[in-house]
Amino acid sequence: MTTHLSARLAWHGRVYFVLPKHKRALLSRELFYTGITRAKTHCTLLIEEDIAPILSLRRPESAQLDRINSSLFAFRPAPAELQMMWQWYEEGRIHRTLTGHMVRSKSEVIIANLLHAHDLPFDYEVPLRATDGTFYLPDFTVKVRGETWYWEHWGMLHDQQYRAQREKKLKWYRQHGFADRLVETEERTGFDSQEVLDLMRNRLGVV
Repeated sequence: MTTHLSARLAWHGRVYFVLPKHKRALLSRELFYTGITRAKTHCTLLIEEDIAPILSLRRPESAQLDRINSSLFAFRPAPAELQMMWQWYEEGRIHRTLTGHMVRSKSEVIIANLLHAHDLPFDYEVPLRATDGTFYLPDFTVKVRGETWYWEHWGMLHDQQYRAQREKKLKWYRQHGFADRLVETEERTGFDSQEVLDLMRNRLGVV
């Protein structure tokens, strides 16, 4: 029945492509391209909940080719974070900032918009690797007058497991020499925009 149905769909040039929200191991840019280019007359996308799966496919790490450790003339191994992507990559970026970045919380939206308002270029959740090959994802990687700063916003301090992960991450920052360029904000009872502005002035020297 499935084969017969597929044959009929192919004959009529119609493709129905299902994009799940969380099954990232089964979805890649190459697979998506193959699926939508099989359509000759009509292509229907069935997307679960929102457009997050499509937005994820725009990211370079969604490509399978970049994770292949092979080359015709010279061996260039794929970055370790791509090989271990299943360990750190998560969905849930549902909030859009003024710069178009998709972030996970409304608090991060405020921080991103304040950085943008002060003309501070930044990236969101870019892997920061240490010399021993380990890495973490700072919430924001910010450029200030040619210097790179790392910004962590701790928003779930009421959760014991979250606090334990925070201490582990801070220990990693200190161990690998990134702590002197680390900016931290906390959220215990609510978000304080003025506190963020004061931190930007005092820590980053932003006027």
